[in-house]
Amino acid sequence: MNDKFFKIGKNILLLFLIIYVGSLISWFFTPFRVAFQTIFIPLVLAGFLFYLLRPFVNLLNKKLPRGIAILIIYVVLAGGILFGLALIGPILQEQIISLANNIPVIIAGIEDWMLEIDLFNRISQLQDDQWVDIEGYIETATTTLNRMGRGLVSGFGSLLGTVASVLFVLVLLPILLFYLLKEAGSFHDAIVKLFPKRQQGEVRTILKEIDYTLSSYIQGQGIVCLFVGILCLIAFLLIGLEYALLLAVIAGVTNIIPYFGPWIGSIPAVMVALFTSPIVTLLTIGAVVIIQQIESNLIAPQVIGKKLKIHPLMIIFLILTAGQLIGLIGMILAVPFYAAFRVLVIHGIQIWSLKTHASTDISGFTK
Repeated sequence: MNDKFFKIGKNILLLFLIIYVGSLISWFFTPFRVAFQTIFIPLVLAGFLFYLLRPFVNLLNKKLPRGIAILIIYVVLAGGILFGLALIGPILQEQIISLANNIPVIIAGIEDWMLEIDLFNRISQLQDDQWVDIEGYIETATTTLNRMGRGLVSGFGSLLGTVASVLFVLVLLPILLFYLLKEAGSFHDAIVKLFPKRQQGEVRTILKEIDYTLSSYIQGQGIVCLFVGILCLIAFLLIGLEYALLLAVIAGVTNIIPYFGPWIGSIPAVMVALFTSPIVTLLTIGAVVIIQQIESNLIAPQVIGKKLKIHPLMIIFLILTAGQLIGLIGMILAVPFYAAFRVLVIHGIQIWSLKTHASTDISGFTK
């Protein structure tokens, strides 16, 4: 027992020593950190696309060599993207520019609407009754929204500075994705061979379960995002909401963040509706609520709750924590990373339990 605690203590001290030495020579790790930050986004995007496209590649691979199957998928995907850009690209571009230019006007319209319904006087009465500085909160929120609007308008000019980064991602992404689609099986075999033969079966099982978990989640979320985007587009067009296509795209994309994504994506639509008219606002809020209820009660439980077997409170905790530490990327990656880590922990506990029982049985038999 003493030897066991000595080994644990020695490993902990060694870890702290490595961290301390690393802090003294941080300049040595700077190139590695920069390289990781550079390749991180293309690698994450390639991972998501890998799980979305792999079923189609596997289907074609039954009749064709895998490399040819991947190239066919690339051609079809590129053709679909070009067709989509030609079809909705100009409309989307026009709506983005128009919305960016009209953000200050929209905010001013919302303020006028609040004055028309005498909201400020009602709030003043509530403030007198409740001793709460609600007007101060509203003034702060209005100032923040105006500042955000001006920042968005001026921010479009700074997009030119990111062209090089975008081009780098566009060049690196298809290369990474090609090798992932072509050599995924080889990666698994290479990892398995790192372990002794007696452990290779368990390692292979763990890798398969992680792969199934990630593929189920990513493919499911892709379907949910598409479903929400299409429903929002139909609803916004029927309502007559301005910037319907852009707002539907925002609602669909933000839905990749579980629980919080639908609410984040609905904010721009409600703000535009407030600028339009009270009736459009009520219809927009009603449509958003109905779509969110369909998504959260019928679709999302099948994707998140049953396949990943993660409690909703745990998902909320993960998203809030990751968002605070890493930001938007953390909110997107928190659930799949936790799901993969959970598989490792469960199998690790099972292996440790089996080894403990086995050693107990052997010691009892020798006695």
